[in-house]
Amino acid sequence: MSHHIFHQLLHDAMQRGYVAAYRILKNPDEASEACQEAAARAWTHRERYDKSKPFYPWYYRILKNHCLDLLRQRGRFLSEEAAPVSTQASAFSKAPRSAESQVMEQQQDQALMRAIETLQDELREIIELRHFQDLSYEEIAAVLDCPTGTVMSRLYRARKILRKQLQRDPTFSFASGHDEVQP
Repeated sequence: MSHHIFHQLLHDAMQRGYVAAYRILKNPDEASEACQEAAARAWTHRERYDKSKPFYPWYYRILKNHCLDLLRQRGRFLSEEAAPVSTQASAFSKAPRSAESQVMEQQQDQALMRAIETLQDELREIIELRHFQDLSYEEIAAVLDCPTGTVMSRLYRARKILRKQLQRDPTFSFASGHDEVQP
């Protein structure tokens, strides 16, 4: 693999990995620095990359390990702080909304983030990889080094738990009447 192609893969992975780093570190500057450090480490160890496998899962593992090292160095734990509203889905919405609808959406986003934070680590990670990183089942399986069927069953279990938690949260309302869905 040429240096140019590897450099392009790194560039794409850094952009994609920023969300993951931000979700772990909850700080935009630290997330950006972590992506750069992970890219530097990937570049240094590029001979370890198996070209027959997707690049992003390999980079993601480097990035995640670096972020977790940073958290350990700071003595922080993953669940200590709630994610700021700016990382949530509403921040990406382009349609103009009334102040009331913005507040309601913000409350729903916060309820969802609280529910996600209560999940066991393996279930929280699978939700974040699928819904915040937008990884395919196959990419998640590569990241977690497990079969695709395991990814599917964990994702199902995580969604089921989230649905139950959100049904009990008065600040969250399911669209289209899905709040009546029985798990």
